Amino acid sequence: MLACMAKLIYNALWNFDNLHSSNLITGCFLFIDPKRELILYLRLSQAFKERRKMQDRDKALVIGGTCASLMQMKAVENFCRSVILQRNHGHMLKRWDSFTEALEYEDFHLLLKQIKKKFPEDVAEEMLEEFDYRCPVKISDHKSNESFAAAVLGIEYDWMIENFGE
Repeated sequence: MLACMAKLIYNALWNFDNLHSSNLITGCFLFIDPKRELILYLRLSQAFKERRKMQDRDKALVIGGTCASLMQMKAVENFCRSVILQRNHGHMLKRWDSFTEALEYEDFHLLLKQIKKKFPEDVAEEMLEEFDYRCPVKISDHKSNESFAAAVLGIEYDWMIENFGE
């Protein structure tokens, strides 16, 4: 398990531009393509928030935070974790200081597997359409992926960096 995680983290940190399906987490209880899924699940979290479905919002943030971790977006990762723990003080994430650390444990992989089973990509996309969720934020309006993610979450990038960056 740790060897799989080490390879994944190496790929995520050093080969971000070359991420493709062969470099994804497989055989480690989950399947996540962080480059493709980050914004999808952050948008889904916002759609759930608008509908006051906070438990589902937190599930989407778990996937979003995991994607942010794999993409080295520490401020986004830390923000997602903080929002989840703010509402649910007993959440499993409380055991670890970060998503990066949580990814080292099988318990967390089981949680991710459950969430991905409930909200696979195609279902997440369908839910956004069903909710008629519209996010006017465009990547072309931002200088970085992290700034874009902050805007999707409805927060100011500078504030996020100041409060959740390392």
